[in-house]
Amino acid sequence: MRVAVPAALSCKVTALGSKLPRMWTATTRLILLAAGIAAALPGARPAAAQEDASPSIEQEDGGRVLNIPGFGRIPLGPDGNLLAPKQLAPHAPRAQPPKAEAPPPQTPEQRRAQALDDLFRRLAAAEDESEAQALAAGILRRFAQSGSDTVDLLLSRAAAAETAGAHPLAKALLDYVVILKPDWAEAFVRRARVLSAQGDESAALRDLETASRLEPRRFDAFSALGGLAEAAGDKKRALDAYRRSLALDPQQEGLRKSEERLRLEVEGRDI
Repeated sequence: MRVAVPAALSCKVTALGSKLPRMWTATTRLILLAAGIAAALPGARPAAAQEDASPSIEQEDGGRVLNIPGFGRIPLGPDGNLLAPKQLAPHAPRAQPPKAEAPPPQTPEQRRAQALDDLFRRLAAAEDESEAQALAAGILRRFAQSGSDTVDLLLSRAAAAETAGAHPLAKALLDYVVILKPDWAEAFVRRARVLSAQGDESAALRDLETASRLEPRRFDAFSALGGLAEAAGDKKRALDAYRRSLALDPQQEGLRKSEERLRLEVEGRDI
């Protein structure tokens, strides 16, 4: 069925269109066509009444609206254009779950500790002695990092003196290192080596005990301590030290043989 749009309404709509530049064209035409259809359907108000009721722009609390008699009130944008469908019924934003706070950045000391922990995990899981030796060397290099230029200089000179056989000078230099860094296990491990070379086994054992207390993962300190204790006849102490070293670095084949031999001497054979 074709429906005629009243001429009076068409003229008024045309006049209104000139007042609303840049209107949303497609939607506007559909709305105005629907208004004309509504006016012509059975039960619509008489034409005379519609002629008196012209479309108008009105101001409301929420903004301006276009009031078309027989159709309804349509919100307008701030520039006078009809609002697009998304603007007419915006969706409420979805509630986002609270984001977990990012952990604070690690300090250089924390990064070094994490790298050392990773090396120890790999050392414990090493499949052969060659792999374990490479990992152990990396760990010992990190243990030897003092973080002090002065200490590094003293260590290098002590190492040179030890290599040259000047053990008294090497010990004197390492004494200074211990004074400067009394909580650094590396200083005690190195001094113990020099003391042992000088024949002072008891002092060397004390330094190794201190080193293993300051850094309980010094597998090299435990193995050296076990060797000195065994040489001194303290087999039980030596066996304990060997086992603690092997618990950290299981792929020490020579040390494992020493542990098995001492185990038989100290604990006897299984019945």
